[in-house]
Amino acid sequence: MLLGVLAGASNGIAKVVFPLYAAAMHASPWQIGLVGGLQFAGMLLLSLPLGALIDRHGSRPLFRFGCIGGIVVFLAGFSFASTPWQLIACVVLFGFVNPFRMVTTQTEFLHLLPRVGPAKAGWQRASHSAGMFFLGPMLGAWLVGLAGYSNTFRVVAVGLFITLLIGERVMSSAPMGQGADATPFVGRMLDQFRLIGSRAELRRTMLIEFVGQVAMSYFTVFVILVAIRRFGMPTQQAAGLVTLQGAVFVLTLLAAGAIVMAWRERTRYRTAFAILLCAELLLANPLHPAALWAGALLLGLGLGIQQLTCVAQFARLAQELGRGRTGGMFSLAGPSGALVGAVAGGLLNQYFGMLAGFHVLAVLFLVQLGRTWLRPAPAALPEPDIERPAVNGG
Repeated sequence: MLLGVLAGASNGIAKVVFPLYAAAMHASPWQIGLVGGLQFAGMLLLSLPLGALIDRHGSRPLFRFGCIGGIVVFLAGFSFASTPWQLIACVVLFGFVNPFRMVTTQTEFLHLLPRVGPAKAGWQRASHSAGMFFLGPMLGAWLVGLAGYSNTFRVVAVGLFITLLIGERVMSSAPMGQGADATPFVGRMLDQFRLIGSRAELRRTMLIEFVGQVAMSYFTVFVILVAIRRFGMPTQQAAGLVTLQGAVFVLTLLAAGAIVMAWRERTRYRTAFAILLCAELLLANPLHPAALWAGALLLGLGLGIQQLTCVAQFARLAQELGRGRTGGMFSLAGPSGALVGAVAGGLLNQYFGMLAGFHVLAVLFLVQLGRTWLRPAPAALPEPDIERPAVNGG
């Protein structure tokens, strides 16, 4: 969880500081857009390859490479960038080393989950979200005002060094890679695509994760504009909608696992999709500002229940299919949804109005809800063995 908070905080600082630094350099709007988006492109390109590399080399050396690479980029790159294109080049480099930390920690959490219990399925995502959406942005804004951009980047490098030290401890218990005994890299990559094509439950879980992240991304980017332009909310108050949604999401992941994971999987999905459908209908047809606040609350709750179920399913698949390839596919579904939510949402917003995306998402969640009623009940799967701590030395 501490690794999740630190990783989320570094990403949250970057999310705030990079566009501000680009604007301070008088970058053009499209260059600022590149700075904001390219830092996450590496997750889309490297998630599956990293899953294959984990099987061969293990998580620990890849995590170490990601931390050291990030430290070097912040100290030798961002701290000395003086033009928009230099900043963009540094963002690209960071985008390609950052997944080495993110995919490995997510993979090892999936591997750990059967031991700590399904009630804690949301703890890793909750800790990362707390760092990214709360701690990171606050730290970034405070550090820039206090110490300037270059020193802020140096502080982030120190944080990555602390992350490396903690990760060395955490990853020391991670299973070793198969080394030369592993299937060749290209074969492992193709095997992941074959798995996606042959396993319906894997495709279904990836799709659910994808759509959930589309909904979160679209809400985060566009609800503030809706609140300001439709109801004349002050900017700070409108931003509170995103804060409320994020807070409910994190609290659901942390506190609701013990209750929600006692339900059948189908019940969890039906509950999540019903709540999300109500949220999108409120956001798509806001007759009063209260509808936006209610929609934000329900969206956080529904996405939290959905995330708990998805993580538990991925953890079960990781036991069956292997840590590396399952972790890579899990890491691919979320970021691709976030990217599509922002880009496709922008197109919908431009051509069909600010509320169009919420209407589309309502239809998607209605379809997902309907599928839970039409799809035959899955065969019961054996519960994974859970290692329990010894009591009184016994």
